[in-house]
Amino acid sequence: MNRIVFSANTSWYLYNFRASTIKAIQQEGYEVFCISPSDDYSHRLVNELGCKWFNIKMDNQGSNPFKDFIFCCNFFYLLKKINPSVSFHFTIKNNIYGTLAAALARVKSINNVSGLGTAFINDNLTSKLVHVLYKLSQPFAYKVFCQNEDDYALLVDQKLISESKLTLLPGSGVDTNRFNPSLKKIKSKSDPFIFLYVGRMLSDKGVLELIEASSLLFSERKKFVVRLCGFSDVKNSSAITEEMIFEWSKLPYIEWLGPSDEIESIYADANCVVLPSYREGMPRTLLEAGSMGLPSITTNVPGCKHVISNNVNGLLCNVRDSKSLFVAMNEMLELNEKSYAEMCIRARVNIVNNFDEKIVIDHALNALI
Repeated sequence: MNRIVFSANTSWYLYNFRASTIKAIQQEGYEVFCISPSDDYSHRLVNELGCKWFNIKMDNQGSNPFKDFIFCCNFFYLLKKINPSVSFHFTIKNNIYGTLAAALARVKSINNVSGLGTAFINDNLTSKLVHVLYKLSQPFAYKVFCQNEDDYALLVDQKLISESKLTLLPGSGVDTNRFNPSLKKIKSKSDPFIFLYVGRMLSDKGVLELIEASSLLFSERKKFVVRLCGFSDVKNSSAITEEMIFEWSKLPYIEWLGPSDEIESIYADANCVVLPSYREGMPRTLLEAGSMGLPSITTNVPGCKHVISNNVNGLLCNVRDSKSLFVAMNEMLELNEKSYAEMCIRARVNIVNNFDEKIVIDHALNALI
């Protein structure tokens, strides 16, 4: 049986974002091995998806060259042990060191640039280092999938990846059957309007601007609630502490939900998703929201603007601008019933036509040929 490797910086990522692709590859007769750090989702890769899983230690956010060298060596050792025909890599360090390890092990590597992230937002030593490492590693990749036009152009213009190896995909796609408008709860006019943020609690995701905008909106005596759903205290340079989130949750218009494994039920009780991120690849939150028939408010930045068209399936605001976000949130609240309903319909149509996960799965399968 042919063996395929899937690798990311968390088991959570593989389980939540790549389960459908893993299942499709298994149905083609391949045996799937997952390489990722141990977390609460590692056993689910084995017990629910039927994968074989190998633990690998890595420093997700650090830039210690010795630790990264050890990670690359351990990756090489696992590839030699598994002996796969192809190794799929997701997230920055796996794309870089997984590719180098695969080259040494004579394994074909397929990388997924799911967003250029903090390393490309900032202009510092870490950013420069990532650029260099991409230039060194990506010539050894067989194929690289990219998730939006801006990232595609940046990777080509800065000569980080050869254009002949790049393929543009609609993010990780979304299961339009699982995320379906039929799940939405019926609400009365007396219910507060619910804005929903789904994602890691990071300042780079615009969470601080969301809290500021919500404060401005509350001062206008608007009837609304902002719900925050996602992981806190993650290992990231822009992570927001649980203490700060706890203080926010004391405000009458903020509700802290924490992470959820039944995210469709969280969307089902919302009226609008808000993602004021500084930069994205192809944000899964916006895809899931649209599939549910929910409009979104997001920033006019790479990734986000490729999903949301202003006044069509949501609203765009300026990045790092809480006042602009406040204006957009207020505009969403003031939409009449007909305009809001039409925006919801267009949100669903956009996802079904352009972002169905079947597109992503087909590309992954074709890459194995």
